[in-house]
Amino acid sequence: MRNILILLSLLSFPSLASVTSSNIQLTPEKAFCLGFTLERPGEEYVGLNYPSVIDKKWVPVSTIVEYSLNENPIFITRTDFDQTNKQKQMVILGFHETIHSGGDAAVSITYQCLEKCGVNYLKNYNVPSIVKYIQANVQQCLYK
Repeated sequence: MRNILILLSLLSFPSLASVTSSNIQLTPEKAFCLGFTLERPGEEYVGLNYPSVIDKKWVPVSTIVEYSLNENPIFITRTDFDQTNKQKQMVILGFHETIHSGGDAAVSITYQCLEKCGVNYLKNYNVPSIVKYIQANVQQCLYK
């Protein structure tokens, strides 16, 4: 009996370690189809709107923005948010002045599963380059 308990405890540790998040690289086309859109009101700022829910069970829980200049990381910001906060679902990017001189930002938005999730209850949706996203200028969803 003791050997069985030891065996079961050893088997349970790898299963705990396998709780992981999925990383999803978003192309501008795929991002648009999922509801990620850019907002550029005049020359004030660049905003990345993101969906408040994906597939009726994934809700955003945090954002990470990594700013870079000439492909060299400058700084990273992370924002965690409360599900009761009904703020607009947007990451405002403060590098607008440097877009044309080597500035860029990578954005990662983490979503958490609400139900029937299994072990992968987090998904990270990554936009590796906001500048490339802007240049793609996607206006319609071509995926079904």
